[in-house]
Amino acid sequence: MSSEYLFSFKTIQSNVIKTLGEALKEILTDANISFNKSGVKICAMDATQTVLVHLKLDADNFEEYECNKSSVIGINMQNLFKLLKTMTNNDTLFWGIKKDDVNFLIIKIYNNDKNITNTFKLPLLDLDNINITIPPAEFDSIITLPSSDFQKICRDMHNISDTIEICNAGNLLYFKCDGCIAQQETIMGGSSDDIGLQFVKQSDDKIIQGYYNLKHLVMFTKCTNLCNTIELYMKNDFPIVIKFQVGSLGTLKLAIAPKIND
Repeated sequence: MSSEYLFSFKTIQSNVIKTLGEALKEILTDANISFNKSGVKICAMDATQTVLVHLKLDADNFEEYECNKSSVIGINMQNLFKLLKTMTNNDTLFWGIKKDDVNFLIIKIYNNDKNITNTFKLPLLDLDNINITIPPAEFDSIITLPSSDFQKICRDMHNISDTIEICNAGNLLYFKCDGCIAQQETIMGGSSDDIGLQFVKQSDDKIIQGYYNLKHLVMFTKCTNLCNTIELYMKNDFPIVIKFQVGSLGTLKLAIAPKIND
């Protein structure tokens, strides 16, 4: 790739990046995106300071990736998605910042079938670069389940309540809510034939549970199309972490603090 750029990448996974952009704009208004030789990273809190976003896309997973200088760029996520949503599944996506034009992100969308190239210049923002330190944590439960199932449960329960209880006891996973119009309980597991449900790590001697804001979890489920399965990381009195695979580019982890249930 041309050395006229401080950094640049090209990927054929345009639909993955578009889905990612659609999800992140619901959580973050503005965000700093870091680029270095290892890849692309976002580590940011939402406006309520209850949701943590940790995105890591590995340089080796792009069709082309060049980083001549580590950079941090400020982006308005709504404006970024307005450009990304013009992509189709067959497009190739290019991002870069030119050495002689560092105030703009260059986005190129190639459609090789029609021999069309769209080029955008997105103005960058000067945002405070807040260093977020994530302490290491040992989770008591790690559970893999179909992302579509998790999406449906969260959406259905959001019609009833603002809060969901997620509980792991042995080889059972419970989702519960209690609203003005109804109560709902959904139980997953309990059989060796469970399709898509896997308890990677579980505690046989204690119950792992927490109460969480359904509005945030429904926003998270906009990431559903990124991957077929998600991983839940659970620990009592600790944020729940939901891990998505971003196509084959990397991972997205979303953490939400538990609600204090009165």
